[in-house]
Amino acid sequence: MNVQPPINFAALDAKYEEASQILMRRPPVLCAGCPHRASFYVLKKATGGKALFPTDIGCYALGIAPPLSVGDLLICMGASVGTAGGVSRATGADTVAIIGDSTFFHAGMPALVNAVYNNHKFVLAVLDNLTTAMTGHQPHPGTGKTATGTPGKRVLIEEVARGCGVSFVKVVNPFHIDEAVKTVKEALEVPGPAVVVFRAPCALLLAREKRRKGERPEPYRVTDACTNCMACIKTIGCPALVIRGGKVAIDEVLCTGCGLCAQVCPYQAIETPKEVKA
Repeated sequence: MNVQPPINFAALDAKYEEASQILMRRPPVLCAGCPHRASFYVLKKATGGKALFPTDIGCYALGIAPPLSVGDLLICMGASVGTAGGVSRATGADTVAIIGDSTFFHAGMPALVNAVYNNHKFVLAVLDNLTTAMTGHQPHPGTGKTATGTPGKRVLIEEVARGCGVSFVKVVNPFHIDEAVKTVKEALEVPGPAVVVFRAPCALLLAREKRRKGERPEPYRVTDACTNCMACIKTIGCPALVIRGGKVAIDEVLCTGCGLCAQVCPYQAIETPKEVKA
């Protein structure tokens, strides 16, 4: 028909290409202070990075990318639990399914029941940041709030797991690295399904709460003991860790004071902050 569209798409494509050459290239990353980053560090440390990790739909899907590199299989919402049972049975390898709190309630429970029924040997790591962070912090049954913000009956993930028949169910704080690693190692020895709930609030929710109270975390800082080995950056990839003048530094604006970097540093070259008034 030789009808010319009102928009010159070729010109737009050329503009996009031109702009892409100017913009800094970087992958999407978990927020500074995100508890999922600590959970992934724990899982890699506990398994030596040799386990298979079916993952799921949520912020934690970003764990697939380096340097975290936790996530071998991603199909659809809720599929991590079901595929973990099949992967474990087919390969005999250590398998850790990763699912978020909201996704667990939405689509993870039926597969967990099936895992108990068939005695599938794998660990289910539920990353519970007490919100549905990826889509805008909507509540879910584990938050104790309804969709309108009114109080509701809180449903605990660990109680649901026990109700499904899982015998090994433990809750850990992902920022308590040694304790969490020990718990995951115990879970890997269970001859059936085991559930570990990694519970710590979303960093964005914590930041909002602190602002409401007129508080702020004092950022961590890198001391002169730093050898510039880059272990912190190469291991956890927190966006608050930056390079300034060829040396590792911490962005004071982005740092939430979670302390993961201090635990990762092999030279104890990152100082602990103190909570201060804004």
